[in-house]
Amino acid sequence: MKFFNLHHWRRKLQKIHIWIARKTDFDYDPPKHNLSHEGDCVVICKKLIKMKDSVLLMTPLTDKKYIKNERLKIYVIMRDRHVQIINHVYSYSVSLSPRNWKRLIDFYDFEMEDRRMGFEKDITSNIKHSLENTLNQLRDCTSNPN
Repeated sequence: MKFFNLHHWRRKLQKIHIWIARKTDFDYDPPKHNLSHEGDCVVICKKLIKMKDSVLLMTPLTDKKYIKNERLKIYVIMRDRHVQIINHVYSYSVSLSPRNWKRLIDFYDFEMEDRRMGFEKDITSNIKHSLENTLNQLRDCTSNPN
């Protein structure tokens, strides 16, 4: 029964499938092409995105994304796989690989969505509180018809 090892053949098929997927995925960039400054740029951007005092902005028409941290005086402009990091003295421009760009943009979008959900939650909680106050006021008015 050594001839028919199901696990062995499944692994072979899986490896073939991964090989084909990588060959047909044009955004796939092997890790050997990543440069050290590219990794540093991605880490800086991710740390800035996670900071609650950073302002995240995006423009839908030009598809630019901005990060502004006033306390650290660091500003970031991201567009078309190109990241520009500006501090109070220097400006750095880094082009990212398609893989790192996708990961950075996904990270940015998830943080933006998380902040939006928190903002929406704050707004709706205030509305609920206001509606409860309005309902109580109406009850008071109907119980005291003076």
